[in-house]
Amino acid sequence: METTGKRIYFNNLDILRFLAAYMVALLHAFYGWKSHFNGVKVLNGLAADSIALIERVFENFTIGVDIFFLISGFLLTYLLLAEREKTGKVDVLRFYIRRSFRIWPLYFLMVLIGPLVTYFFKEQEPGYLYHFFFAGNFDLLKNGTKSIATDHLWSICIEEHYYLICPLLIGFVPLRRLPETMLFICFLSFIFRAYVSLNYPDVSNIIYVHTLSRIDVLAIGSLFGYLFYFKKLTFNHSLATRLIFYASFLILFVNVHYTQADNFFYATVKKYVFVFALAYWMGNFLFHPKALLAIKKKNLFHSFGKVTYGLYMFNPVIIYLILKAFSAYQTENFLLYIIAFHALLAGICFLSYRYFEMPFLRLKEKYAVVKSGGVVSPESIQVEESAGKELAEPVLIQKSE
Repeated sequence: METTGKRIYFNNLDILRFLAAYMVALLHAFYGWKSHFNGVKVLNGLAADSIALIERVFENFTIGVDIFFLISGFLLTYLLLAEREKTGKVDVLRFYIRRSFRIWPLYFLMVLIGPLVTYFFKEQEPGYLYHFFFAGNFDLLKNGTKSIATDHLWSICIEEHYYLICPLLIGFVPLRRLPETMLFICFLSFIFRAYVSLNYPDVSNIIYVHTLSRIDVLAIGSLFGYLFYFKKLTFNHSLATRLIFYASFLILFVNVHYTQADNFFYATVKKYVFVFALAYWMGNFLFHPKALLAIKKKNLFHSFGKVTYGLYMFNPVIIYLILKAFSAYQTENFLLYIIAFHALLAGICFLSYRYFEMPFLRLKEKYAVVKSGGVVSPESIQVEESAGKELAEPVLIQKSE
């Protein structure tokens, strides 16, 4: 089979990307203000239980990272399977080049910003050698947090570690063995977390940023990508079933600390309850023929979805700069802080995409065996027309014998 003319495009995936990045940015903004000003005064009039609930919800926004991991595993696996079907193989070198053009420019820009931030704001120097080799998560484990320019790069490092093995698995493992391979990665991750929880007194950082403790979510995303590609996974449950499921997950989300790992169950099993619930919701949002929030026309959120990499990368520095300015002018207006945060973040992200990321994305396109996503052009950050196709179609791909 040959793929001709069309791009593989998953409807509303950009919205999920935006949601994931925005959750993490809100988490950083809320706790950045709280730590800088020793609390959030606008919440002082609420009952203690209400404040604890609000803080727990913001804390659980860290689940946005796992949404990113699920999306990455799913999409990369689907595209690599399409490449293998089209050409009979996976061009591993071209894959690495494509990922480099997408990930490296902004990543190394943040690493280069590090010395400026540490100099002007008197922070500690991060382990630049660690970050140069995409081992920033291990720098965090060994030396602790250092710089707002680089601390959050740990998740990018874990994705890069998975990118090293993913094309090798899709390209060389027999297709029928791929599900077992992905499950084996999950098993290794489970065993690692179990070992850590039984042998270390403080496991929270290891569970949170170690590659072996987090790579299983990427593998679960890959498993879903495999099952969906070969049409072994469908989303057709009734509205009542979905509503019951969503309500149950919402109750779980607001009452359980997602990152808490102070006992064996929390360190090993709890995450899978959240992750599989997320995967189920994401699958229904994208592919259910009668999705609860069916979005058939592109809107502003699709545009924000295209700049989510910058949103994730820049938000800690922007938050830090705003807080420094507020301290300098002796103001604690939380509403003004939120407005400034959104305005600056949106402006910088769109400028970054248009003038910094897009030239590299065009280079990335030249190495694509299977085209995916939208057309890389200045207009691609605006609300696009769908070339006469409704967004209800899950994938825009044309195949011919």
